[in-house]
Amino acid sequence: TRGDSVEMWNFEVVDTADPVDDTGLVEMEPMNELWLGKNVSLNFITKIHDHEHSNWRAESHDPERVCTFHSGGIEAISVSPFTCLMATTALDRSVRIYDFSSNSQLSIIKFKQGGTALAWAPAVVNPEGGLIAVGFEDGVVRIIEVYDPKLLPGHAEQASEIAEINLKQVFKPHAAAVTALAYELKGNVFATGSKDKTVFFFAIEDEYKPIGFICVPGPVQALQWSPPSSIKSMLLILCENGFAVQVPAPLRGKQDAVTTYHIKNLPTQYFHFYSIKSQIKVKTSPMIARREKEKEEKEKARLEWIKQQKELGLEVEEPKEEEPEEEPLPPIYIPEEPSPILCGFYSAPGKFWLSLVNQFLLHVDWVYERKMKEAEEKKNEKREELSALRQDFVFLLQKNQELPKHMQLHREVHLAFIRVIYIYRHLLLKCCYIACWGQRCPMCH
Repeated sequence: TRGDSVEMWNFEVVDTADPVDDTGLVEMEPMNELWLGKNVSLNFITKIHDHEHSNWRAESHDPERVCTFHSGGIEAISVSPFTCLMATTALDRSVRIYDFSSNSQLSIIKFKQGGTALAWAPAVVNPEGGLIAVGFEDGVVRIIEVYDPKLLPGHAEQASEIAEINLKQVFKPHAAAVTALAYELKGNVFATGSKDKTVFFFAIEDEYKPIGFICVPGPVQALQWSPPSSIKSMLLILCENGFAVQVPAPLRGKQDAVTTYHIKNLPTQYFHFYSIKSQIKVKTSPMIARREKEKEEKEKARLEWIKQQKELGLEVEEPKEEEPEEEPLPPIYIPEEPSPILCGFYSAPGKFWLSLVNQFLLHVDWVYERKMKEAEEKKNEKREELSALRQDFVFLLQKNQELPKHMQLHREVHLAFIRVIYIYRHLLLKCCYIACWGQRCPMCH
């Protein structure tokens, strides 16, 4: 393969080639060459996969592309509010339109930077349902339009694809990758968030007009507008470092856009969260339950004693008891860095839910590797001890053979030594089994 074509070679000619000089190089021509087309960069041949992540069937002189898809992970996805269309973007610098009812790709458009965020405009913004906002890793936002070329006058016969994509507007509100895009539900404001810790607002008219931006405590993870039942349109800004910020939708014309687009007087609410897992564990610990049970039993015994004293007609004088020293509770641990926010949404006006990343899952691979390393080190130590024990046993057997027969150990004694070795080996495997978290370890068997 040479990138965009496939060459066929005679293996016997290549295998028996003899260079005529000391360079070791031999020039030869392929038996056949099959050119696949433009924008093809072949990687290997099974059915042929190229770097654009397409499958080709190249069994004849007329190669057929079986399917095409993104190279690498998909960064963002959104669906049409009207039809069975879906838009995706990735770091391979492409935006693709799919029809998931027929499992087919309809169109593709490529840019100079990888896509990182994507939002399909709601019906209130674009009644035709073909407007898409795409954010890129260089801070640029592009507004593209998907349309059916067959509906254009004079283009029905010239259309090569079921759907085509047209670039409508480009603007650069951020200095780093765009991570979130959100349309206000009333269709008046469009918000963009970025890793540069800013959120930019645009007024939606015939074109997107800039209103201004605000700074937030961390890189933006997600943007969520308040539901229609809210009295006032509010934007929930979720940051990667655990902060949640809530601001009202700014109005165009109310901001000083002459000298700067920085909005400084927008009312802002900040929410910061910390871990309460340790606190919950302390409150529900067996130590607390045991103390409460002991207090209940002690109080029950005291009331029973008072009742008995009264039945006997005796005056009740409760002895003063010193409070026993209680064992201190385990300390409450609050991690310095809170769990990152994964996603969030409004559940009702003024109320929202957050989902946080489980920090344990982030470190479970590291913990597992550490445990496996400790288990392997312990196994090596036991192996060395077992090897030394075997050498001692072999040495004793040799010495035993050198002794006169009446002084040699009997077979029963030999078996006793063998049993010791097998017991020791069993303990070794048991230690390894415990160190591997109770699972069968491939290194132990």
